[in-house]
Amino acid sequence: MTRFFLFLISYGLLVMSISQMIIYLNYRTIGYDWYAVFYYIVRTPDFMILVISAVTMVIIVFFRGPFGSPFSSE
Repeated sequence: MTRFFLFLISYGLLVMSISQMIIYLNYRTIGYDWYAVFYYIVRTPDFMILVISAVTMVIIVFFRGPFGSPFSSE
C-alpha cells in the first residue's frame, strides 16, 4: 500500500514538473536561445523534483519489494 501511495505522489510530481518545463519553453518564443532556456530549466528546483520523481518511479515500477509481487504464485 505504501508503494502505491509513493507511486501516486511521484507520478503527480512528475506530471506537474513536466508541465512546468513545457511552460519554461515559452521563453524561447520571446527571443531566448535554446542554450539559455535549457540552462535556466536545469537550474530550477522543478528540474530536481523532476529527476527525483522520475528515479522514484523507476525504482517503484522495476524493482520488487521485499515480499515480492502479490500476484506471483510462489
